[in-house]
Amino acid sequence: MASKVDMVRAATKLLVMVVFLGSLMIWTMTPTNTYRQIWLPKIRTQLNSTYFGLQGPTILIYTFPILFMAVLGCIYLHLGKKENDYKALESINGGKQRLALWKKPMVVKGPLGIVSSIELGFFTMFIALLVWSLSTYIHNSFATITPKSAAEDGEQVWEAKLDSIALRLGLVGNICLVFLFFPVARGSSLLPLFGLTSEASIKYHIWLGHLVMAFFTAHGICYIVYWVATNNISEMVEWSKTGISNVAGEVSLLAGLAMWATTIPRIRRKFFELFFYTHYLYIIFMFFFVLHVGISYACTMLPGFYLFLVDRYLRFLQSRQCVHLVSARVLPCETIELNFSKTPGLKYNPTSILFVNVPSISNMQWHPFTITSNSNLEPEKLSVMIKTEGSWSKKLHQMLSSSNPIDRLQVSVEGPYGPASTHFLRYDTLVMVSGGSGITPFISVIRELIYASTIEKCKTPQIILICSFKKSSDLTMLDLLLPIAGSPNELSNLKIQIEAYVTREKQQPAKEQNSKLGRALWFKPNPTDSPISSILGPNSWIWLAVVISASFIIFLILIGIIGRYYIYPIDHNTNKVFSNSLKSFLHMLVMCVCIAATASVAVIWNKKRNAQEANQIQNLEVSTPTGSPLPSSFYNADRELESLPYQSLVQSTNVHYGERPDLKRMLFDLKGSGVGVLVCGPKKMRHEVATICSSGLADNLHFESISFSCINGRKQRLALLKKPMLVKGPLGIVSCIELGFFTMFIALLVWSLYAYLHNSFATITPKSAAEDGEQVWEAMLDSTAFWLGVVGNICQVFLFFPVARGSSLLPLFGLTSEASIKYHIWLGHLVMVFFTAHGIGYIVYWVATNNITQMVEWSKTGISNVAGEVSLLAGLALWATTIPRIRRKFFELFFYTHYLYIIFMFFFVLHVGISYACTMLPGFYLFLVDRYLRFLQSRKCVPLVSARILPCETIELNFSKTPGLKYNPTSILYVNVPSISKLQWHPFTITSNSNLEPEKLSVMIKTEGSWSKKLNQMLSSSNPIDRLQVSVEGPYGPASTHFLRHDALAMVSGGSGITPFISVIRELIYASTIVKCKTPQIILICAFKNSSDLTMLDLLLPIAGSPNELSNLKIQIEAYVTREKQQPTTEQNSKLVRALWFKPNPTDSPISSILGTNSWLWLAVVISSSFIIFLILIGIITRYYIYPIDHNTNRVFSNSLKSFLHMLVMCVCIAATASLAVIWNKKQNAQEANQIQNLEVSTPTGFYNADRELESLPYQSLVQSTNVHYGERPDLKRMLVDLKGSSVGLMVCGPKKMRHEVATVCSSGLADNLHFESISFSW
Repeated sequence: MASKVDMVRAATKLLVMVVFLGSLMIWTMTPTNTYRQIWLPKIRTQLNSTYFGLQGPTILIYTFPILFMAVLGCIYLHLGKKENDYKALESINGGKQRLALWKKPMVVKGPLGIVSSIELGFFTMFIALLVWSLSTYIHNSFATITPKSAAEDGEQVWEAKLDSIALRLGLVGNICLVFLFFPVARGSSLLPLFGLTSEASIKYHIWLGHLVMAFFTAHGICYIVYWVATNNISEMVEWSKTGISNVAGEVSLLAGLAMWATTIPRIRRKFFELFFYTHYLYIIFMFFFVLHVGISYACTMLPGFYLFLVDRYLRFLQSRQCVHLVSARVLPCETIELNFSKTPGLKYNPTSILFVNVPSISNMQWHPFTITSNSNLEPEKLSVMIKTEGSWSKKLHQMLSSSNPIDRLQVSVEGPYGPASTHFLRYDTLVMVSGGSGITPFISVIRELIYASTIEKCKTPQIILICSFKKSSDLTMLDLLLPIAGSPNELSNLKIQIEAYVTREKQQPAKEQNSKLGRALWFKPNPTDSPISSILGPNSWIWLAVVISASFIIFLILIGIIGRYYIYPIDHNTNKVFSNSLKSFLHMLVMCVCIAATASVAVIWNKKRNAQEANQIQNLEVSTPTGSPLPSSFYNADRELESLPYQSLVQSTNVHYGERPDLKRMLFDLKGSGVGVLVCGPKKMRHEVATICSSGLADNLHFESISFSCINGRKQRLALLKKPMLVKGPLGIVSCIELGFFTMFIALLVWSLYAYLHNSFATITPKSAAEDGEQVWEAMLDSTAFWLGVVGNICQVFLFFPVARGSSLLPLFGLTSEASIKYHIWLGHLVMVFFTAHGIGYIVYWVATNNITQMVEWSKTGISNVAGEVSLLAGLALWATTIPRIRRKFFELFFYTHYLYIIFMFFFVLHVGISYACTMLPGFYLFLVDRYLRFLQSRKCVPLVSARILPCETIELNFSKTPGLKYNPTSILYVNVPSISKLQWHPFTITSNSNLEPEKLSVMIKTEGSWSKKLNQMLSSSNPIDRLQVSVEGPYGPASTHFLRHDALAMVSGGSGITPFISVIRELIYASTIVKCKTPQIILICAFKNSSDLTMLDLLLPIAGSPNELSNLKIQIEAYVTREKQQPTTEQNSKLVRALWFKPNPTDSPISSILGTNSWLWLAVVISSSFIIFLILIGIITRYYIYPIDHNTNRVFSNSLKSFLHMLVMCVCIAATASLAVIWNKKQNAQEANQIQNLEVSTPTGFYNADRELESLPYQSLVQSTNVHYGERPDLKRMLVDLKGSSVGLMVCGPKKMRHEVATVCSSGLADNLHFESISFSW
């Protein structure tokens, strides 16, 4: 029986090879004239049909053979499950593996990675095919291009050849695309035919992807150059109904370029989530590619993508169901073993992998882990090992190792996926080299050999395991080498030698230090969970063949019906032509429906058997007694944890401390004719082993690398995108995502200017210029000046969004107005550059054409030049004061000059007219709404309850507020003191917490400028004032905080930069004491000039009477006094804090939101209602005032007056609706204010007890957490790099040099766990 199966398998594989070689022959002949002019016309004549049209022959030649091979592969693999591999392999044990020499590494270091001889050979042949195809295409094409043929098409010869090259580059790129999707079909039936797995074939996908994008990018660039050269740039926006759809091709290429950019090794490693999620653009890439070339030609690359879709949909169906996680084992080395329930019929081979998803950690992230269990030894169990090295695995470890462990964990899986067969028994000796968690795949190999030696009684190779670990605690990973107790784990028939190396410890630790044991967790069964099973049942390969063949047959039938009875009648019986794009879309839709339908039916059909097996297992679990460990060998946790390899493998294990393995010596000393060498670990280790095997000094070494480094989920989602990319430069500190958006915005401006100028210059000829009395260069200068202004307006569209402090748009993108000021600065510079160039261009043009009088023209119907000049002069005045040196030295000048924005915008609208000005209206409209609401809030005085004057010339102002006013940490408040200046408003960070102090709002002011010094003099004089009139705007701040997301929170401050961190610490105090949340460890690194500045730490804790206990808060304060060498004496530092209390004024009202507690809803009402009223009023004015003048009289309504009316109505509508909203909400604010004022009259001690407040100083309550360093600066690089935790939030606020230093550390790549955020108000 076995011989018959072998014969059928051999015949099947032979047939596959014949079909494969035939397909390669077709691809080789495709570029030739023989194929195109002789073979293809004959085939189309024979197969021409009303059912399939032109794609019929393409499907037969290119699609059918590959799908036929896939079906034959399924049969071959199904038959392979029937035979016993062990006896067959034992018969050739001791001989060299077939083609072993071909599999040796040929290239180790280089862009291709580790490449064997056979891989290099196939790669060379594939490159030869591409070169042959491109050269043949171009040679045959150039033969038909002559000066005469080019002239007939209105082209030069080089342009016709460029057109031909561009087309042929796309054709050759499609050859690469044919093979692109085969390696990423994890459940493929083709890869195992060639001894490959999906994971091992990822590098082929990478190679092919680079080739595809190189050819397609060259294809696109050549066509753009060709269209520019032939003045056919409009072809870029053509969507042909019957031919090539250029727009679709451009969209496809852009999606491909986005994917390609993220595959750059540095970007992929540092920003893996970006790489991972960007790859979903393959949907757009493929969809628009098919629309671009049409379904007839797309059928050439259909087979690989078709098989990928089948595999992807089956994986989707499997991932929808939750699987039963039975238990977990937590090892001391921060390693987890997850044990799942599986159906006995599910079989897999060693080194197989399982993709795991834990929705409670992330719904999107799927991580591959090597299976450590053996399906023969453990028929109802499947185990994976997870080393806690990334944020995802660390979160899982925290969940399982906490003092209150969970009793159930929802998990979904995809897989298992692995090799179709194993070849370990073919060797005399099997050497496995691992680094760290790279030992995982070798656990499954050893368990497989245990089964072969004990159950199958096969002769097994000698095993040498060379494993390197960083710490001795990692040696506990060896605990998993043997299967669970109760399984046949005798080693008497297995020759094994383990050489373990602990590289970072010099000697064996004491037993007390290494006495921590593993911990087992058992999870409650859930009836909805099902054991892991093959999605297509035990006969999965047969069912996959059925799905592929049935779906394709149904696809052909449906497409034939649609082609015959829908497309054909339109094409041949009417005057219309059926759209190519619609035809392609219908084919793709039908293909997806056929795959989904047949796969779903197959899964449902097999679900019954899986359900029966699941019920059997669940019944076994239900019958398990709850009070003791489960009786079966599957669940005996106590016995499992006691069978440690340290006890059972002690005679076979040698542990070496403080050294690394000498792999060269160890591998060269190995004896035997066939030595299999498996390596899994860091890239450097794999390259070292590959170099040894490829050196030729040991011909008996047969190399195989196991690596899953291409799939790495260690980084927090989008966290790395926010890391600083640029630190020093004109843009300041810029993150990767900011740099990306900035680059795209600049690209938009360049593209817009280029397109405007190109289209404009195309219409300028010597004749047209002469008709206008100009020279060509003058006409071009006129056009350039105009389009510079138009592009400048694109920048102005976005200019006002960042400065709307109460914006509802910025929080949608996780931004605040303060953090977005830099975007306003960037946009402002761009606006003024373009508008200045626009103005200078027109002045030069007027001078050149003797029309300088145009400068004083105020046109009634067109452009008003005078208005534009006034607007530009106002803008230049604004721009001049933004020069950093002027802004720092003359801040008041900078501040007051910025009010010229009113003149700038007013005359800009008069200059261009309201019709065009509406393009930039949205941002300015929202700014006006925000500005008027701020104006209304600033008109009322707020009660300043008290002030606290610290010895370091720092003031804390304490205001009364309504309890309904909520704000987040790091929020700011704008303060105005009319007695100092009625116009100056200064932003200060709020130090209080709205949860801990519901009726109080505090800000801290460091006396560093003239305004703050005047305030300090008023409050610290010998005759202090008893009342201070103050107005405020705000608070403004982030919509949400993310402090609790991190394991640790490091805050670096310089001087008064500690202010925002006071509010952060108070928020964490509230979270830990009231909400009882788990809070991150806090590291506060603060630098001060003088020891008196240490009194700013007095504000870290809230006032007495609030819950300020720090027992639940882990805090460490490192304070540095840079200008004093030693701690001052008590007499020198005896100056105390001083408190002032102010008399309440009945006219003052506590700080509250100007639009009440539901401020966001009221803001929506104000925006929408004001705009609707604006449209109604403008419509009435236009219909009954402007229109009659324009059409019923001989007059023309002035553009300037029309623009003025629109601006006036807009301002009136905003003012009216905002005022009504504020008045409506004023009643509720007044009620809360009365309650607080009554409370103030009685003065409870909890709010106003100064003595008690001043006594609770951090010097007393935080003394154990605070280290003060005199005469030195913090070594930020060392301190930040040494921070532990998978996610460390890093906030910095202080001088520019400090912010840059911290940003440089974060962007260096020395510590990937740091998530940077800069807080700066230095502008």
